[in-house]
Amino acid sequence: MDDPVSAVGNAAPSASGRAEAAIEALIVERKLLPGARLPSERALADTLGVSRNILREAMNRLVSRGRIIIRPRAGAILAEPSAQWTQAMIAEPLAPLVEGNPGYGHDIFEVRESLDGTAAYHAARRADAVDKDRIRRRFDAMEKLHAAGDVAAEAHADAAFHLAIAHASRNAVLTHVMSSLFGLLHTSISQTREKIYAVPRTFEELSAQHRAIMERIVAGDAEGARDAADVHLEFVRTTVRRVEDDLARAERAAAAPDLGTIR
Repeated sequence: MDDPVSAVGNAAPSASGRAEAAIEALIVERKLLPGARLPSERALADTLGVSRNILREAMNRLVSRGRIIIRPRAGAILAEPSAQWTQAMIAEPLAPLVEGNPGYGHDIFEVRESLDGTAAYHAARRADAVDKDRIRRRFDAMEKLHAAGDVAAEAHADAAFHLAIAHASRNAVLTHVMSSLFGLLHTSISQTREKIYAVPRTFEELSAQHRAIMERIVAGDAEGARDAADVHLEFVRTTVRRVEDDLARAERAAAAPDLGTIR
């Protein structure tokens, strides 16, 4: 038997369980990103010092968790963070609320205040050249899509920019949560942009803020990156509030009786 269990309740990790943990450690050590190919079965078995049977058991455990994907001729591929549970328990129930009542967007802002600044801080500390290049490309995509006038695609690119930062944080939990909330993030950003673009020179402000976040991350300035993210969210929150107040005031004025006709 490869996996002896000494006693129920105090069982030592099985050989395949230890191999699974070793593969996870290897992924972190080599900074492998989703889509990256793991070493071949033979190379992994040699690296971990386990038999191929034990390695296959460990790989099957990773597949069942959605951690890796086995593809013919391609081998084991590191999967995108699975967000099924969070999507079903959090994002899906909230989606119709956010779409039906834009006020829920303010609740999303509060969550983003906790996530975005932390993501930017850790991204500045941990991002490698690949991460930084990905963030730059997401930023460039926003600029190009704005120039093309594609508002929906621009909102998607905006969300992707922030998710690229979360990914660069190297915090699996943070990345998982933000990935699972991508739909809500996209909806929130779409609604926000529709409102704040009514304010002159908003894009220039947003672009400068996004650029500041990116540059602080690239420079490795963790505190500066967090501060830049906080400034960005506060600007968006304040601008949205101002636009909503102006719209509400206009609606109240339109609904008020014409005092000139009252006798």
